[in-house]
Amino acid sequence: MFAQLVSTYHLHPIVDHFTIALLAFGIAAEILAAAAILLSRGRPGFITASSQKLRATSLMLMIGGAGASVLSYFTGDAEADRLRDTMAPAAQHILSSSNGGAAYLSHAVLGHYLMHAFLILAAWRVMLELSRRIERTRIAFLLVAIVAAGALLYQGKTGGELVYEHGAGVSSAKVSSLATERR
Repeated sequence: MFAQLVSTYHLHPIVDHFTIALLAFGIAAEILAAAAILLSRGRPGFITASSQKLRATSLMLMIGGAGASVLSYFTGDAEADRLRDTMAPAAQHILSSSNGGAAYLSHAVLGHYLMHAFLILAAWRVMLELSRRIERTRIAFLLVAIVAAGALLYQGKTGGELVYEHGAGVSSAKVSSLATERR
């Protein structure tokens, strides 16, 4: 039933775009908040107040993005199960490679790792709010979040390749008309 809903309503790309937006803007808000704190040097004022608002925004976006990453993973898994056998070998390689290090960067495997990474980052972000001791790890959090955001954007690129270069999930009539247009 879930797979049918995903297929009928094309839920994977819908959920993915929300996931990318929530997480990218959540991390960006956290970076801007850190920059504002550095600029204000801890003095009260407009910049410090803006920093606190940005941190609150980051917290909500990271939690929402982590939840969306779970939906992205499960809708993607359902789409992969449905489409894998209809894909060209090159598209199957992008989706799930078995070549050593490339396997970790395949779209499906990276999605699995990113789901876990963003759930951990969201929990870490919550703990930054709750614990003075963990507050000392904010710079490490930012560095890990930036790396995870880069991986998320790379995964978005591979998803785009699957759809726009290999026609994954696109009806055969649309694929043939796209191929004709490229000539």
